[in-house]
Amino acid sequence: MLISEIEKGLERFKGKINKVHEIVFYYNIAYLFLGSGDYNKSLFWLNKILNTTDVDVRLDILSYARILNLIVHYELGNNDILEYTVISTYRFLYARKRLYKFETILLNFIRKLPKSFTQVELINSFVDLRTELITLSENSFEKKALEYFDLISWLESKINKTTYAEVIKSKIINSDKV
Repeated sequence: MLISEIEKGLERFKGKINKVHEIVFYYNIAYLFLGSGDYNKSLFWLNKILNTTDVDVRLDILSYARILNLIVHYELGNNDILEYTVISTYRFLYARKRLYKFETILLNFIRKLPKSFTQVELINSFVDLRTELITLSENSFEKKALEYFDLISWLESKINKTTYAEVIKSKIINSDKV
């Protein structure tokens, strides 16, 4: 697997790779594992980012890593951790002094998730969030933020009860037909 080769390279060149590039690698690896449904490995790589103490790391990557962390904890069913993580993520994003609308909407949505939802209510909530994010994605400022993680496709996977990877694959196949 290509990721194991990347992991070996990261270990071999540790200290020689710019910290920002290293963190971007970690983010992309975490994102790939989320896409493949291996949430524990995704969480492992996200923790490497979230536990960094380097002040020169890009705030945007740290922000999106925190959002991805919320999604991973949701997928793992870590509802007890999720509530704390939402608060922590909100504080971090708020302190950044530039909160995207989608971040606020997503945080409010995830805050409600551990509560009791019937399956129908949950699907309807995903549909409502997806609709709201599609509208937001028409704003170029918000669209840029949504490029770090295809949240709309993730929601579609929840709505259609399929995997995130299948939704992405379908979109790629359909975009080739156009």
